[in-house]
This record gives sequence, structure tokens and C-alpha cells, in this order.
Amino acid sequence: MLERADIITEARRWIGTPWRHQGRSRAGVDCVGLVVLVARSLGLEPEDVTGYARRQDGRALLRHLHKQLDQKSVIDWKYGNIGVFKESAFPIHVGFLSEREGVPTVIHAHARRRQVIEEALLPYGAPFAVFSFSEVN
Repeated sequence: MLERADIITEARRWIGTPWRHQGRSRAGVDCVGLVVLVARSLGLEPEDVTGYARRQDGRALLRHLHKQLDQKSVIDWKYGNIGVFKESAFPIHVGFLSEREGVPTVIHAHARRRQVIEEALLPYGAPFAVFSFSEVN
């Protein structure tokens, strides 16, 4: 059984990795690639879907998340959960929910900042949806 701390530790190892659309390596990742590669590094085998547009279809993203992960409460999320965020009313971005010194954060591959970062969650607001790997304790 995985522990939430294992997820956050692995996600933080990716901080500073360049952002690259559909990237799936240390040379570059996007937000979905980060989730897939963190899962793989922890011994999980998520189905990876590529071929999506830079502004991906939020409905397709949610379908894949529902198919592979357990949905959790958006109000009572835990660190290590995966948050889904909306942009212009569409769910198109994912990141690992965490905290640093009591401040809620998100670890994600940020396109505009061109890398994986951890930053305060507050500017993003509450996630639209929250998921967890089934194997997490």
C-alpha cells in the first residue's frame, strides 16, 4: 500500500523539470505526464493517453480520471490527492495537492512557467474535482 507521503516525495522530485506538451520524461512533462510518471515511479501502471490538444477536452480528461482513479471529496481532500482545475469553465489541468508549513499547495507542470513547480493553492481556488490512486493508504 502506498502512503500519501510517498506520492508527495516523488512529485517533489520532479520540481524544476521543464514543461513540454505531452512530455513523458525528465526532459519535459505536462500536467498529465507528471501524474502518469509519478504513478509509474511508485510501481503503479496507469493507462496513459496521449494525442490530446494543448487545450485538452475536459470531458475526456474527466472520463479517464474516473476510469482509473477513486473520486474524493473536494472539500475534505488529503495531501497526495490529485486535484482537477478549471480554466475558462473547463476542467483542463491536474496537479498533486499538498501542503508546506501548513499552507495548502499544488505540485504541477505549469505551462506558462515552463516547468514543474509547487506553489500556494489559494490563487487557483478549490479544485473542481479530486481523485486518488486506489492503492493509496
